Amino acid sequence: MIRFSNPPGAVQPPSRYSQIAVVPAGGDYVFLSGQIGIREDGSIPADVVEQIELTWRHIETLLGAEGLTLANVVKVNGFLTSLDHVAAYKQVRDRLLPEPPPASTVVLVSGFVAPGLLVEIDVIAVRP
Repeated sequence: MIRFSNPPGAVQPPSRYSQIAVVPAGGDYVFLSGQIGIREDGSIPADVVEQIELTWRHIETLLGAEGLTLANVVKVNGFLTSLDHVAAYKQVRDRLLPEPPPASTVVLVSGFVAPGLLVEIDVIAVRP
């Protein structure tokens, strides 16, 4: 069983995520490429919340193709183009990810390869 923790004595995270994810031997690691908030028709919504929601939907679809769910995620890396988007990102992430939450990193970037993209998320999941 995967063990998540925020151990006593460590600085506690300012939002909902675990600082440690311990995966027992024998699990299959599943690495997802960075996913973006693009619609099926290839268009990119201007709204950051819609992009974040779409991005997580794409992640769920890819995990599902491997027989996994968001409960199998052990590490999340979020990339945002504006500090103004962090609250929306955390709100959607925290709503979708189960307890205990996986390890998580959020990074501000200057931009992405496609104009209009505001968020990209990649995850690492484990099949026990």
